Amino acid sequence: MTRQEILDDYTVDANGIIRNPGKFEGEMLYVPYFWDLYLDGSADSDNGKVLGFKITPEDRTMFPELPKRKRTIRLVESDQGFVGEV
Repeated sequence: MTRQEILDDYTVDANGIIRNPGKFEGEMLYVPYFWDLYLDGSADSDNGKVLGFKITPEDRTMFPELPKRKRTIRLVESDQGFVGEV
């Protein structure tokens, strides 16, 4: 999933937050990208509760909103099916 596909599929505000109701509501626009990587079997770590993804230079180019000091993104899926960053 690319940045453009996310922007085409979701309403994203000026701060990069997804405003559509649903699985990614209230999350940053890069969360569906990393979730899609997980669905493709590309999580760098998965302990059964938390998914981990190492941030690559390509990720930073596609999503300049990624926090500069973070080296990994961690995601969880709630019992209700929402996906969020931890």
